Amino acid sequence: MQEDFLLDSYDYDLPEEMIAQVPAQPAESAKLLVFSQSDLSIQDFHFYDLPNLLSSNDVLICNNTKVFKARIPLNQTKIVRRSWKIRHVDGEIFVYQLLHDGRLECLVSDDKNFKPWAEVFLDDEKWISLTSDEYAEDWIIFSVKWIWIFDFLEMYGQMPLPPYIHYEKEKEKRYQTTFAKDLGSAAAPTASLHFSQKLLSDLRLKWVEINFTTLHVGLGTFKPVYEPDIRNHKIHREPIIIENSLFQQIFERKNGKRNLIAVWTTMVRLLETLPYLRASLSSSEKESILPDEKAFHFRESLTSEILLSDCEKYVHEVSLQSNRIVCETQLFIFPGWKFCIIDEMITNFHLPKSSLLMLISAIMWRKNALQCYEHAKENGYRFYSFGDWMWIKV
Repeated sequence: MQEDFLLDSYDYDLPEEMIAQVPAQPAESAKLLVFSQSDLSIQDFHFYDLPNLLSSNDVLICNNTKVFKARIPLNQTKIVRRSWKIRHVDGEIFVYQLLHDGRLECLVSDDKNFKPWAEVFLDDEKWISLTSDEYAEDWIIFSVKWIWIFDFLEMYGQMPLPPYIHYEKEKEKRYQTTFAKDLGSAAAPTASLHFSQKLLSDLRLKWVEINFTTLHVGLGTFKPVYEPDIRNHKIHREPIIIENSLFQQIFERKNGKRNLIAVWTTMVRLLETLPYLRASLSSSEKESILPDEKAFHFRESLTSEILLSDCEKYVHEVSLQSNRIVCETQLFIFPGWKFCIIDEMITNFHLPKSSLLMLISAIMWRKNALQCYEHAKENGYRFYSFGDWMWIKV
Protein backbone atom coordinates (compact mmCIF):
# COMPACT_ATOMS: atom_id res chain seq x y z
CA MET A 1 0.00 0.00 0.00
CA GLN A 2 1.19 3.50 -0.81
CA GLU A 3 0.62 4.59 2.81
CA ASP A 4 3.38 2.19 3.89
CA PHE A 5 5.91 4.39 2.09
CA LEU A 6 4.80 7.67 3.71
CA LEU A 7 6.77 8.93 6.69
CA ASP A 8 3.67 10.34 8.40
CA SER A 9 2.15 6.84 8.44
CA TYR A 10 4.66 5.84 11.12
CA ASP A 11 3.69 8.51 13.63
CA TYR A 12 1.97 7.91 16.97
CA ASP A 13 1.50 9.78 20.24
CA LEU A 14 3.18 8.66 23.43
CA PRO A 15 2.84 10.23 26.89
CA GLU A 16 6.26 11.14 28.25
CA GLU A 17 5.66 9.16 31.43
CA MET A 18 5.61 5.92 29.37
CA ILE A 19 9.25 6.38 28.34
CA ALA A 20 11.31 4.06 30.54
CA GLN A 21 14.08 5.84 32.44
CA VAL A 22 15.68 2.69 33.89
CA PRO A 23 15.55 -1.00 32.92
CA ALA A 24 13.24 -3.36 34.79
CA GLN A 25 14.61 -4.87 38.01
CA PRO A 26 15.20 -7.75 37.93
CA ALA A 27 15.84 -7.53 34.20
CA GLU A 28 13.66 -10.52 33.26
CA SER A 29 10.61 -9.00 34.98
CA ALA A 30 10.03 -6.72 31.96
CA LYS A 31 6.70 -7.12 30.21
CA LEU A 32 6.53 -9.13 26.98
CA LEU A 33 3.86 -8.54 24.33
CA VAL A 34 3.52 -11.55 22.03
CA PHE A 35 2.02 -10.89 18.61
CA SER A 36 1.13 -13.93 16.47
CA GLN A 37 1.08 -13.27 12.73
CA SER A 38 -0.92 -16.42 12.04
CA ASP A 39 -4.07 -15.27 13.83
CA LEU A 40 -3.21 -11.60 14.62
CA SER A 41 -3.60 -12.29 18.35
CA ILE A 42 -1.95 -10.26 21.12
CA GLN A 43 -1.02 -11.81 24.46
CA ASP A 44 0.65 -10.34 27.54
CA PHE A 45 3.49 -12.11 29.36
CA HIS A 46 6.71 -11.25 31.19
CA PHE A 47 10.18 -11.85 29.91
CA TYR A 48 10.77 -14.55 32.52
CA ASP A 49 8.07 -16.57 30.70
CA LEU A 50 10.29 -16.85 27.63
CA PRO A 51 11.89 -20.23 28.51
CA ASN A 52 8.41 -21.77 28.71
CA LEU A 53 7.33 -20.15 25.43
CA LEU A 54 10.34 -21.24 23.38
CA SER A 55 11.35 -24.76 22.37
CA SER A 56 14.41 -26.70 21.22
CA ASN A 57 13.50 -25.85 17.62
CA ASP A 58 14.12 -22.16 18.29
CA VAL A 59 17.44 -20.44 17.58
CA LEU A 60 18.06 -17.04 19.19
CA ILE A 61 20.68 -14.83 17.56
CA CYS A 62 21.90 -11.88 19.66
CA ASN A 63 24.23 -8.95 19.11
CA ASN A 64 27.31 -9.09 21.36
CA THR A 65 28.59 -5.65 20.46
CA LYS A 66 29.88 -3.50 23.31
CA VAL A 67 29.11 0.20 23.68
CA PHE A 68 31.98 2.67 23.93
CA LYS A 69 31.78 6.09 25.58
CA ALA A 70 30.66 7.95 22.49
CA ARG A 71 29.64 11.35 23.89
CA ILE A 72 32.48 13.84 24.43
CA PRO A 73 31.21 16.93 26.27
CA LEU A 74 32.78 20.31 25.48
CA ASN A 75 32.80 22.78 28.36
CA GLN A 76 34.62 25.95 27.36
CA THR A 77 36.95 23.63 25.45
CA LYS A 78 39.85 25.28 23.60
CA ILE A 79 39.86 25.00 19.81
CA VAL A 80 42.82 26.23 17.76
CA ARG A 81 42.38 26.85 14.03
CA ARG A 82 45.15 26.92 11.45
CA SER A 83 45.17 30.71 11.68
CA TRP A 84 45.95 30.27 15.40
CA LYS A 85 42.71 31.86 16.40
CA ILE A 86 41.67 30.40 19.74
CA ARG A 87 38.04 29.85 20.66
CA HIS A 88 36.41 28.31 23.70
CA VAL A 89 33.22 26.39 22.94
CA ASP A 90 30.48 24.44 24.69
CA GLY A 91 28.58 21.55 23.17
CA GLU A 92 29.34 17.95 22.31
CA ILE A 93 31.20 15.69 19.92
CA PHE A 94 29.31 12.45 19.28
CA VAL A 95 31.41 9.55 17.96
CA TYR A 96 29.14 7.24 15.97
CA GLN A 97 31.76 5.05 14.31
CA LEU A 98 35.32 3.89 15.01
CA LEU A 99 37.12 3.69 11.68
CA HIS A 100 39.52 0.85 10.90
CA ASP A 101 42.45 3.28 10.67
CA GLY A 102 41.96 4.41 14.28
CA ARG A 103 40.11 7.65 13.56
CA LEU A 104 36.68 8.77 14.77
CA GLU A 105 33.68 9.58 12.57
CA CYS A 106 31.57 12.09 14.46
CA LEU A 107 28.68 14.48 14.65
CA VAL A 108 29.25 17.82 16.36
CA SER A 109 26.82 20.22 17.99
CA ASP A 110 28.27 23.26 16.18
CA ASP A 111 30.29 22.43 13.08
CA LYS A 112 31.52 25.91 12.14
CA ASN A 113 34.43 25.60 14.60
CA PHE A 114 35.63 22.20 13.40
CA LYS A 115 36.67 22.65 9.78
CA PRO A 116 39.82 20.76 8.66
CA TRP A 117 42.94 21.17 10.80
CA ALA A 118 41.06 22.57 13.76
CA GLU A 119 42.61 21.14 16.93
CA VAL A 120 40.44 20.47 19.97
CA PHE A 121 42.33 20.39 23.26
CA LEU A 122 40.58 18.16 25.79
CA ASP A 123 43.48 18.30 28.23
CA ASP A 124 46.02 21.14 28.04
CA GLU A 125 48.22 19.60 30.71
CA LYS A 126 48.66 16.32 28.80
CA TRP A 127 48.46 17.93 25.34
CA ILE A 128 45.76 15.44 24.41
CA SER A 129 43.77 16.69 21.45
CA LEU A 130 41.58 15.87 18.48
CA THR A 131 42.37 17.12 14.98
CA SER A 132 39.67 17.37 12.32
CA ASP A 133 41.00 15.59 9.22
CA GLU A 134 37.94 15.47 6.96
CA TYR A 135 34.86 17.63 6.96
CA ALA A 136 31.45 17.30 5.32
CA GLU A 137 28.01 18.76 5.85
CA ASP A 138 26.85 15.87 8.03
CA TRP A 139 30.02 14.51 9.65
CA ILE A 140 33.61 15.18 10.69
CA ILE A 141 36.48 12.70 10.99
CA PHE A 142 38.91 13.32 13.86
CA SER A 143 42.26 11.77 14.68
CA VAL A 144 43.50 11.47 18.27
CA LYS A 145 46.95 12.61 19.34
CA TRP A 146 49.23 11.21 22.05
CA ILE A 147 46.89 8.51 23.35
CA TRP A 148 45.31 5.21 22.26
CA ILE A 149 41.78 5.76 20.97
CA PHE A 150 40.02 3.56 23.55
CA ASP A 151 41.94 5.13 26.43
CA PHE A 152 40.93 8.53 25.07
CA LEU A 153 37.23 7.61 24.97
CA GLU A 154 37.39 6.07 28.43
CA MET A 155 38.99 9.20 29.89
CA TYR A 156 36.93 11.90 28.19
CA GLY A 157 33.75 10.24 26.95
CA GLN A 158 30.36 9.47 28.44
CA MET A 159 28.08 6.54 27.67
CA PRO A 160 25.68 7.51 24.85
CA LEU A 161 22.36 7.31 26.66
CA PRO A 162 19.58 8.38 24.27
CA PRO A 163 18.35 11.99 24.67
CA TYR A 164 14.93 10.85 25.95
CA ILE A 165 16.61 9.21 28.98
CA HIS A 166 17.45 11.73 31.69
CA TYR A 167 21.20 11.44 32.09
CA GLU A 168 22.50 10.20 35.43
CA LYS A 169 25.97 8.73 35.86
CA GLU A 170 24.68 5.59 37.59
CA LYS A 171 22.55 4.74 34.55
CA GLU A 172 25.60 4.34 32.33
CA LYS A 173 26.56 0.92 33.65
CA ARG A 174 23.05 -0.37 32.88
CA TYR A 175 23.37 0.60 29.21
CA GLN A 176 25.34 -2.55 28.37
CA THR A 177 24.19 -6.13 27.76
CA THR A 178 25.37 -9.01 29.94
CA PHE A 179 27.05 -10.61 26.91
CA ALA A 180 28.69 -7.44 25.50
CA LYS A 181 32.07 -8.44 24.08
CA ASP A 182 33.35 -6.59 21.00
CA LEU A 183 33.80 -2.87 21.62
CA GLY A 184 32.52 -0.71 18.76
CA SER A 185 28.92 0.52 19.19
CA ALA A 186 27.65 4.04 19.70
CA ALA A 187 24.35 2.65 21.05
CA ALA A 188 23.30 -0.52 22.85
CA PRO A 189 21.31 -3.32 21.18
CA THR A 190 18.64 -2.44 23.67
CA ALA A 191 16.29 -5.39 23.21
CA SER A 192 19.08 -7.48 24.76
CA LEU A 193 19.30 -5.51 28.01
CA HIS A 194 16.81 -7.82 29.75
CA PHE A 195 18.80 -11.00 29.05
CA SER A 196 20.17 -11.70 32.51
CA GLN A 197 22.60 -14.57 33.12
CA LYS A 198 19.78 -16.41 34.93
CA LEU A 199 17.49 -16.10 31.92
CA LEU A 200 20.20 -17.29 29.55
CA SER A 201 20.76 -20.33 31.78
CA ASP A 202 17.02 -21.07 31.92
CA LEU A 203 16.80 -20.90 28.12
CA ARG A 204 19.71 -23.28 27.69
CA LEU A 205 18.10 -25.73 30.14
CA LYS A 206 15.16 -25.79 27.70
CA TRP A 207 17.62 -26.60 24.89
CA VAL A 208 17.04 -23.27 23.20
CA GLU A 209 20.05 -22.56 20.98
CA ILE A 210 21.63 -19.12 21.57
CA ASN A 211 24.21 -17.64 19.22
CA PHE A 212 26.11 -14.35 19.30
CA THR A 213 27.53 -12.24 16.50
CA THR A 214 28.33 -8.56 15.98
CA LEU A 215 26.86 -5.53 14.30
CA HIS A 216 28.35 -2.33 15.63
CA VAL A 217 25.43 0.06 16.10
CA GLY A 218 25.89 3.47 14.57
CA LEU A 219 24.13 6.14 12.58
CA GLY A 220 22.41 3.59 10.35
CA THR A 221 20.31 2.45 13.31
CA PHE A 222 19.41 5.68 15.06
CA LYS A 223 19.56 8.39 12.39
CA PRO A 224 16.07 9.94 12.07
CA VAL A 225 14.15 9.56 8.82
CA TYR A 226 13.18 12.88 7.23
CA GLU A 227 12.22 11.87 3.69
CA PRO A 228 8.41 12.14 3.16
CA ASP A 229 8.72 9.03 0.95
CA ILE A 230 10.73 6.62 3.09
CA ARG A 231 12.07 4.84 0.00
CA ASN A 232 14.35 7.85 -0.49
CA HIS A 233 15.96 7.49 2.95
CA LYS A 234 19.68 6.71 2.80
CA ILE A 235 20.92 4.51 5.61
CA HIS A 236 24.48 4.76 6.92
CA ARG A 237 26.89 1.82 6.75
CA GLU A 238 27.43 -0.24 9.90
CA PRO A 239 30.16 -2.88 10.48
CA ILE A 240 29.39 -6.61 10.70
CA ILE A 241 31.72 -9.23 12.19
CA ILE A 242 30.61 -12.86 11.95
CA GLU A 243 32.53 -16.06 12.59
CA ASN A 244 32.86 -18.38 9.59
CA SER A 245 31.38 -21.25 11.62
CA LEU A 246 28.27 -19.24 12.58
CA PHE A 247 27.90 -18.00 9.01
CA GLN A 248 27.70 -21.63 7.93
CA GLN A 249 25.47 -22.71 10.84
CA ILE A 250 22.84 -20.07 10.11
CA PHE A 251 22.33 -21.40 6.60
CA GLU A 252 22.30 -24.95 7.97
CA ARG A 253 19.66 -24.07 10.57
CA LYS A 254 17.53 -22.39 7.93
CA ASN A 255 17.81 -25.38 5.63
CA GLY A 256 16.90 -27.63 8.59
CA LYS A 257 13.62 -25.76 9.19
CA ARG A 258 14.75 -24.38 12.53
CA ASN A 259 12.99 -21.24 13.75
CA LEU A 260 15.46 -18.34 13.57
CA ILE A 261 14.64 -15.50 15.99
CA ALA A 262 16.55 -12.25 15.67
CA VAL A 263 16.99 -10.32 18.91
CA TRP A 264 16.51 -6.63 18.09
CA THR A 265 16.53 -4.85 14.76
CA THR A 266 20.32 -4.96 14.33
CA MET A 267 20.20 -8.75 14.10
CA VAL A 268 17.43 -8.58 11.50
CA ARG A 269 19.63 -6.35 9.35
CA LEU A 270 22.70 -8.53 9.91
CA LEU A 271 20.93 -11.81 9.13
CA GLU A 272 19.15 -10.46 6.07
CA THR A 273 22.50 -9.18 4.78
CA LEU A 274 24.00 -12.69 4.82
CA PRO A 275 22.54 -14.00 1.52
CA TYR A 276 23.90 -10.90 -0.23
CA LEU A 277 27.21 -11.35 1.54
CA ARG A 278 27.31 -14.97 0.44
CA ALA A 279 26.56 -14.02 -3.17
CA SER A 280 29.34 -11.41 -3.11
CA LEU A 281 32.03 -13.90 -2.04
CA SER A 282 34.29 -15.41 -4.68
CA SER A 283 34.06 -19.13 -5.47
CA SER A 284 37.28 -19.87 -3.59
CA GLU A 285 36.07 -17.95 -0.52
CA LYS A 286 32.77 -19.85 -0.54
CA GLU A 287 34.63 -23.15 -0.67
CA SER A 288 36.65 -22.22 2.43
CA ILE A 289 33.63 -20.97 4.39
CA LEU A 290 30.81 -23.16 3.06
CA PRO A 291 32.36 -26.59 2.41
CA ASP A 292 29.07 -28.36 1.64
CA GLU A 293 27.31 -26.20 -0.94
CA LYS A 294 24.32 -28.59 -1.04
CA ALA A 295 23.49 -27.72 2.56
CA PHE A 296 22.45 -24.20 1.64
CA HIS A 297 19.78 -24.63 -1.00
CA PHE A 298 17.00 -23.62 1.37
CA ARG A 299 15.63 -21.41 -1.40
CA GLU A 300 16.47 -22.61 -4.87
CA SER A 301 15.57 -19.26 -6.40
CA LEU A 302 17.70 -17.22 -4.02
CA THR A 303 20.76 -17.01 -6.25
CA SER A 304 18.82 -15.87 -9.28
CA GLU A 305 16.91 -13.27 -7.25
CA ILE A 306 20.04 -11.64 -5.85
CA LEU A 307 21.63 -9.37 -8.42
CA LEU A 308 25.23 -8.23 -8.25
CA SER A 309 23.99 -4.65 -8.07
CA ASP A 310 22.05 -5.53 -4.91
CA CYS A 311 25.18 -7.00 -3.32
CA GLU A 312 27.10 -3.84 -4.10
CA LYS A 313 24.24 -1.74 -2.71
CA TYR A 314 23.84 -3.63 0.58
CA VAL A 315 27.30 -5.09 1.35
CA HIS A 316 30.63 -3.24 1.31
CA GLU A 317 34.32 -3.87 2.03
CA VAL A 318 34.14 -7.64 2.52
CA SER A 319 37.26 -9.26 3.95
CA LEU A 320 38.16 -12.60 5.53
CA GLN A 321 40.13 -12.28 8.77
CA SER A 322 41.21 -15.17 11.00
CA ASN A 323 38.15 -17.40 10.63
CA ARG A 324 35.67 -14.55 10.48
CA ILE A 325 34.08 -12.31 7.89
CA VAL A 326 34.18 -8.53 8.26
CA CYS A 327 32.05 -6.24 6.11
CA GLU A 328 29.65 -3.30 6.25
CA THR A 329 25.91 -3.41 5.69
CA GLN A 330 23.75 -0.65 4.30
CA LEU A 331 20.49 -2.60 4.39
CA PHE A 332 17.34 -0.51 4.89
CA ILE A 333 14.32 -2.75 5.53
CA PHE A 334 10.80 -1.38 5.15
CA PRO A 335 7.43 -2.84 4.02
CA GLY A 336 7.80 -4.86 0.85
CA TRP A 337 11.12 -6.45 1.88
CA LYS A 338 11.31 -10.17 1.01
CA PHE A 339 12.80 -11.92 4.05
CA CYS A 340 15.27 -14.73 3.37
CA ILE A 341 16.64 -15.70 6.79
CA ILE A 342 14.71 -14.60 9.87
CA ASP A 343 11.40 -16.15 10.93
CA GLU A 344 10.64 -14.12 14.05
CA MET A 345 12.10 -11.32 16.11
CA ILE A 346 12.20 -9.95 19.65
CA THR A 347 12.42 -6.19 19.97
CA ASN A 348 11.40 -3.25 22.11
CA PHE A 349 9.02 -0.40 21.25
CA HIS A 350 10.55 2.15 18.91
CA LEU A 351 10.37 5.88 18.30
CA PRO A 352 7.75 7.29 15.92
CA LYS A 353 8.91 7.76 12.31
CA SER A 354 12.09 5.75 12.97
CA SER A 355 13.68 3.30 10.55
CA LEU A 356 13.31 0.68 13.32
CA LEU A 357 9.52 1.03 13.33
CA MET A 358 9.62 0.69 9.53
CA LEU A 359 11.68 -2.48 9.87
CA ILE A 360 9.24 -4.23 12.20
CA SER A 361 6.40 -3.06 9.93
CA ALA A 362 8.08 -5.01 7.13
CA ILE A 363 7.71 -8.16 9.26
CA MET A 364 4.26 -7.73 10.79
CA TRP A 365 2.71 -4.98 8.60
CA ARG A 366 2.45 -1.39 9.69
CA LYS A 367 -1.19 -1.41 10.85
CA ASN A 368 -0.52 -4.46 13.02
CA ALA A 369 2.55 -2.80 14.51
CA LEU A 370 0.65 0.37 15.41
CA GLN A 371 -2.19 -1.72 16.84
CA CYS A 372 0.29 -3.52 19.10
CA TYR A 373 1.71 -0.16 20.18
CA GLU A 374 -1.77 1.05 21.12
CA HIS A 375 -2.32 -2.17 23.11
CA ALA A 376 1.01 -1.57 24.88
CA LYS A 377 0.04 2.00 25.76
CA GLU A 378 -3.34 0.88 27.12
CA ASN A 379 -1.74 -1.85 29.24
CA GLY A 380 1.05 0.10 30.88
CA TYR A 381 4.04 -1.07 28.87
CA ARG A 382 7.19 1.05 29.02
CA PHE A 383 8.70 2.30 25.76
CA TYR A 384 12.07 2.79 24.08
CA SER A 385 15.59 1.70 25.05
CA PHE A 386 15.05 0.74 28.72
CA GLY A 387 11.47 -0.36 28.13
CA ASP A 388 9.49 -3.56 27.64
CA TRP A 389 9.53 -6.02 24.77
CA MET A 390 7.55 -7.38 21.86
CA TRP A 391 7.94 -10.83 20.31
CA ILE A 392 6.73 -11.03 16.71
CA LYS A 393 5.84 -14.68 16.07
CA VAL A 394 4.94 -16.47 12.85
